[in-house]
Amino acid sequence: MSKKSSKSKHMIEVDLTSMIDVVFQLIIFFMFTSQFGELRRTEIDLPHQPGDETEVHHEPAMIIDLTNSGTYIVESVETSLIEIERLARAGVANQDVADPFDVLVRPDRNASAIHLDRLLLRLSNTGVQRWKLATVDGGGS
Repeated sequence: MSKKSSKSKHMIEVDLTSMIDVVFQLIIFFMFTSQFGELRRTEIDLPHQPGDETEVHHEPAMIIDLTNSGTYIVESVETSLIEIERLARAGVANQDVADPFDVLVRPDRNASAIHLDRLLLRLSNTGVQRWKLATVDGGGS
């Protein structure tokens, strides 16, 4: 009986270049998309007031920016009160007990209070029960 030589075993070479490319693409993707939360925010001069020191455990379901000219901006898009009301109604209808629909309002400190009053009246009419007003810590202007 003849024995087969162990030299006949074949070495399989695996090219990991494409795998490394995919990993780098995923890293770039996640680094890029993690910055979108900050890019959506409009530059607003927030009111200077000492705020509540409660810790925020989650992002609000809706962020509304109110500019000094009285325009409402939701996710970097100028939005009417009617559209905000429609979005809020949909959010309240889909809310969960563990994750209630809450709104963060970021008013410019030079915005007229009438625009803020109109917004909050519309939000309360839609059933929004939790909203917060964004401020910058400090009492002086």
